[in-house]
Amino acid sequence: MSFSISTAVAAALLTALIAGCARTSPPPLTLPRPVKVEAISASAMQASETFVGTVRAHQRSDLGFESSGRISAILVDVGDRVRAGQVLARLDEAPALRRIDKAEADRLAAVASLAERTTQLRQNESLAKDQIVSPVTLESVQTQHRIAQSQLRAAEAASALARRELALSRITAPFDGVIVARNVQPYSDIGSGVAVFQIEAGQTLEVVAMLPEAVAARIAPGEPAQASISRPAQPAAVLPLKLERISSRNDSGSLVQAIFRVDGAAPALRSGAMVSLELPGEASKVPSVPAAALLLDTEPGRGKVFVLENSRLVGRSVQLGSGFLPDGRIPVTSGLNAGDQVVVAGAAFLNEGQAAVAHASTTLLHGAKP
Repeated sequence: MSFSISTAVAAALLTALIAGCARTSPPPLTLPRPVKVEAISASAMQASETFVGTVRAHQRSDLGFESSGRISAILVDVGDRVRAGQVLARLDEAPALRRIDKAEADRLAAVASLAERTTQLRQNESLAKDQIVSPVTLESVQTQHRIAQSQLRAAEAASALARRELALSRITAPFDGVIVARNVQPYSDIGSGVAVFQIEAGQTLEVVAMLPEAVAARIAPGEPAQASISRPAQPAAVLPLKLERISSRNDSGSLVQAIFRVDGAAPALRSGAMVSLELPGEASKVPSVPAAALLLDTEPGRGKVFVLENSRLVGRSVQLGSGFLPDGRIPVTSGLNAGDQVVVAGAAFLNEGQAAVAHASTTLLHGAKP
């Protein structure tokens, strides 16, 4: 009897266990996927274009010797502040001094020769009045006197050039400034016109950039721009600029040099620094989307984007425009309407009809507004 009861209890427990295993668990709750969206605007979009610019001093100069020779002294170095007229370097002056001595000797000889010819001319003119010498003889003496005068002028000019060469054997600062480069060493031979120093003046800076011809054609002096400056361990600084002048010549076939004046106080910058120059682009009424929002179609010029509608993702076929816009954007000529919430990131990982919600950032970057 006890065996039958035990068997019945075991059978009941086994039945309950089987029933518990057969019970299906409820499906897991699927949350809407957060997606980053961008609303298509009906107004014209003002695009911007970015180029590389170089900071340089507005007043600057390369300094060298006008004549060749051996450098005897370099009196300043990189970083030194100098005053206008200060001697910066000297050539060996011995050759110039010897040329001065020779030129002065030639001048004195010409003075003596002219004095002699002048005496002869006066004597012959007196004799000619008494008809003691012939007109031919007088004319010959007059010619010799004119030659002596020319020789004296040539000797005086040679003496002046020799003294000028001595003066030019020194490099002097043309204005108050700072030495930013030194290209030679003392006691080295150097040719005329070779830059020995580079000097820059003051705090006035400008930004020079090479722009495509199409961009240069639509801007004019006086138009505003801005430059972004990235500095280590410091927030990026924005430098307001104004176009000062633009070249009328193409370099490298398609680039035009443009020079921008720093508009207002400039941060502590060194000349030669590279900046990101931002110019306003052409306003366009054609909407555009980031390249990451597109799924390309097999048909050329067409693609697909996902639009957030009623908390669901809906695929939308779009016609693409030609070319690329700044910041990696692609124009869309048809398929999108003003106000459409286009998913702009991760399109390759989304599905048609998927539940989604517009992503809202929960963190604030430095300087952002809540």
